[in-house]
Amino acid sequence: MLIASLLVVLFKTVSAVRMPTVRLTSSGRPPVLELSPECHFHGFISHCWGTGQDQTHTVVRRLQLLLPGVRIWLDVDNLDDVGRLEEAVADAMNFLVFLSAGYFRSFNCRRELYAALASNRPFIPIFEADVDKGGASIEALKAECRENCVEAAPAAYPNYSGPGEMLARVFEEAAPIVWVRVNAFQLESLKAVALRMLLHSPFYASRPAELADGVMVPGQAGPVAFSGPVTILVCRGNVGVLDLSELVKTAAGEGRGSTASAEAVTAVVIRDAEEALEGANAAPLSGHVVFLLYLNDKTFLDYGGVVARLVQAAMDRRIAIAMVHEQDPSFGGVPFRNFFQQTPQVLLQPPYKLFDTVAVPLFPAPEHRTVSLRLVLCSMGAVPCDAGPLRRQWQLLRRHMAVARLVRRRPAERQQLEQP
Repeated sequence: MLIASLLVVLFKTVSAVRMPTVRLTSSGRPPVLELSPECHFHGFISHCWGTGQDQTHTVVRRLQLLLPGVRIWLDVDNLDDVGRLEEAVADAMNFLVFLSAGYFRSFNCRRELYAALASNRPFIPIFEADVDKGGASIEALKAECRENCVEAAPAAYPNYSGPGEMLARVFEEAAPIVWVRVNAFQLESLKAVALRMLLHSPFYASRPAELADGVMVPGQAGPVAFSGPVTILVCRGNVGVLDLSELVKTAAGEGRGSTASAEAVTAVVIRDAEEALEGANAAPLSGHVVFLLYLNDKTFLDYGGVVARLVQAAMDRRIAIAMVHEQDPSFGGVPFRNFFQQTPQVLLQPPYKLFDTVAVPLFPAPEHRTVSLRLVLCSMGAVPCDAGPLRRQWQLLRRHMAVARLVRRRPAERQQLEQP
């Protein structure tokens, strides 16, 4: 047991040492983490214990790995006296606000907000959008702010003019950074936080050009491209899929170099699935073909069930299904569990088992949407633009093997399906 414990500690230590860190995109160098003379912390993070504590701790721990040397005030690390919260806020260059349900109802959170206003610290809002994880909509949070941030002349900031001032600082100066906890998307959230902290640092105040291209982390999800022509089938009854397919096609041309990008875009053809699969005069399908399925609140609820019929027809012809799950409620995003109720049973059962394939989440924030589209392309068989020949061939082989497993039909299942 002692040896096993030592090995675990050693593994974690080596992993931490090898952890990729933030670099400036313009130069590839690590950023300078200079502190203002009057501050001892790069940031103070304010959060509601009931709905944001776990997420906030993850944000801080991951930032400490990505930005070695960064100092962020966190309650579990630095809180000795709750009566000195205002002093702690003034001792940090940036004020990070983790917005979750109940944040503005917390008296101590409001104390920290007023202290940040008094010391005129830059606000960096981070927004928890997942209601299952303690999140709330932006409109609900604004209403909560209007209802609770009503103190007249708070001790830390006697010049407070009311909820309008708070709303302007928290929500209007800069768009809140959406917190996404999943893999590559979490990295994009953390990069956005890191970039805003650097933008407000004294070192880069006189060197804004060095941050003009943003920041990057080695190994992050980069541009991908297809190695040959691809046909994307879309069903017009799948509301929103036509716009999505154009975004996917554009993303396929994102690779470096204008010539390569143009070739990549022209190599992607979007075709109507009904015409391609059932049309009497349809041209035969050749090359790499995928069926793009956009999962939102209207999927499989179309009149006549055309979407379900075409998905089934595509799977019968061993065409891979690339599923994209919309996350933005304003565009029809609903929890994934909803699809088990609105999807026809035939697609949930063998031999189809549609949801055995992982759906790529499509997030609304630009930095997350870029990653989503790259992952959609990967699910269609694209490979990283910077991959060498061997890596490209290996990834293509893995993709073909995965598709073969998903579309394989066992004889018994075929017979059962064909029985009346």
